[in-house]
Amino acid sequence: MNKNFTSTFFILSFVLFSFFNVIGQNTEKVTQFGKSKLEKIRCATIENEQKLRELYPNRNSDAQFENWLAPKIETIKANRLALKQNGNSTLNVITIPVVVHVIHNGDALGANENITDAQILSQITVLNQDFGRIAGTPGFNTNPVGVDTEIQFCLAQRDPNGLFTTGINRYNLGSEASWEIDDINTEIKPQTQWNPNEYLNIWVVNRIVFTIFGIELGEILGYAQFPTGSGLEGLEQGTGPANTDGVVIAHRYFGSSDIFPAGTYSAPNDKGRTTTHEVGHYLGLRHIWGDGGFGVNGCSVDDFCDDTPVTADQNTGCSVGIDSCPNSPGLDMVENYMDYSDDACMNIFTQDQKDRMIAVLTNAQRRSTLVTSLACQPGQTFDNDGSLEILNLNLTNCGTNLSPSLRLTNIGTNTVTSAEITYSTEGNSDLTFTWNGTLTNGQNTTINLPTLLASAGNNVFYAAITALNGGADENELNSTRSQNFDVVLANTEEITITILTDDYGDETTWVLRDSNNNEVASGGPYGDNTEYAETVAVLNNECYTFTIFDEFDDGICCSFGIGSYEIKTSDNTTIISGGEFGSSESKTFGINQNLSTIENSFSNGIKLYPNPVNSQLNIAISNEIVLPNQFIIYNSLGQIVDSKKIASSNDLSVNTGSYSSGVYFIKIMMDEQSTVIRFIKN
Repeated sequence: MNKNFTSTFFILSFVLFSFFNVIGQNTEKVTQFGKSKLEKIRCATIENEQKLRELYPNRNSDAQFENWLAPKIETIKANRLALKQNGNSTLNVITIPVVVHVIHNGDALGANENITDAQILSQITVLNQDFGRIAGTPGFNTNPVGVDTEIQFCLAQRDPNGLFTTGINRYNLGSEASWEIDDINTEIKPQTQWNPNEYLNIWVVNRIVFTIFGIELGEILGYAQFPTGSGLEGLEQGTGPANTDGVVIAHRYFGSSDIFPAGTYSAPNDKGRTTTHEVGHYLGLRHIWGDGGFGVNGCSVDDFCDDTPVTADQNTGCSVGIDSCPNSPGLDMVENYMDYSDDACMNIFTQDQKDRMIAVLTNAQRRSTLVTSLACQPGQTFDNDGSLEILNLNLTNCGTNLSPSLRLTNIGTNTVTSAEITYSTEGNSDLTFTWNGTLTNGQNTTINLPTLLASAGNNVFYAAITALNGGADENELNSTRSQNFDVVLANTEEITITILTDDYGDETTWVLRDSNNNEVASGGPYGDNTEYAETVAVLNNECYTFTIFDEFDDGICCSFGIGSYEIKTSDNTTIISGGEFGSSESKTFGINQNLSTIENSFSNGIKLYPNPVNSQLNIAISNEIVLPNQFIIYNSLGQIVDSKKIASSNDLSVNTGSYSSGVYFIKIMMDEQSTVIRFIKN
């Protein structure tokens, strides 16, 4: 065997073996063929900390942090005992301002990862119940060491500019089916984070995955960034620790199905305890087994809280009564929020955990400043201030017709009686819709716009409040919205559906339906790691929806094999493709046999390089299509940052040196055709 291959194989084997033993935060599924697979990685905070230390070698070690924190905890305990002796057993409640950043891929509000305000509010309620040990709620316990931490949370009402906010931001950052930790830390956080000295930033994303050497090992529920001590050498080397600070949760584990049943959840982690757990890390708590790592007996490792009994390893389910360290006093505290038990089992923070969190909130960088933040107090308001959101594009007729639904909210002090909405799809003339009614402060209404037409390719829908109560909207920051969408049309009389299965082909099925919801074709379940192809006749001027299902909710790529699906025309042009999704994915396309060859292949004939880019982005055009007319570049908020007429191939490069780091979209147009491609600026 080749020596280099042997070395690489054993390194990879060791890393994988260490991974499964160190984090061990998984549930397993056994299929009908007796195979098992990893389902969920409960928490990746330890792994995130390791990544930060690799990037910032001077970041404090565990020992440095604990040596710094220990005397401060003792001071907290002494103050608590002094208060108790004086007949006062309570501290002043600390309220932490929270801003929730919902990262979505253009789904309608309330669909999939673009979760509703109500689901977000249910999570804030759970945090307050859990940290407050509130009687009559799932956060209450009768354990003798269970306490009210006297820490509470509010959705921010004041943004970094001092203006009123709901504390909820929504960002359409493209069509990512899943995000790796590195991508979240480098692409999402820096361009969306609010000042971490004033806000607890929580990002809610579609799906978080853990990969090693390009191999996806499972879905992560959430992770947090540990605090850092004030005054420790090296903590502010670079900007990474500051501009990545906060908590990240996958959307199906954010919020409570008990409080808001209509949300999107995944049992048994559907009660909001993933966020409680990760906020515990954010405030300095460790797992109750001490995170000793690979090959270390948890019974010999400390979580620095004496009233959480020593535990050998994480617990799952709700294994009350287990004693994994019989030589040490106490049963495993499986009800503790810092274990891996099911959400319904958790209900305990202890006094020592409280003291530790209060010490962090009193002393740590970007934690002590939260205590004095004014973000829970309402920000500046305006007399005339309307906020606009896109609820749904309501695409019909293969996406060529859209009837957008908007939500208009009165944020101002004056009652809103009229609003003028200007809207369009890119490349078309602006249209105006006038709404009349009555909205007092805080009230909202749904506006259904008339039907618009869109052309084949990638499109952008825009809407803006251009007048309010007959005058100007005094706060333009929340008045303009945009959303990307695709119109997929193909010129063909038949299609070929190709499925390449992953390691668990028996989980995969699919169905193709027409515009009347009639089943046209279907397939699966399948064998493992095998390619299947089926040719299907299609009708002209008909719309089809292809839906693929995965029984285990992890798609067909890339956790357990590199599976994929693809639908092509008779001339081998790709219509749709994919593989990374959760339980299912649906894509709609239309058949137009009058479509020209150029029109059919326009999107496939344009590529960007390099991507990610540093200083110069190049547009590559295939020989099959003619030179485009123009390009427009948008940031992640839908704002135009650059545009250019294309007269020759010399115009197919973009100087991105002055762009801020983040995600951008370039729309490239040729007459009636257009395509939108996502790129990243380093």
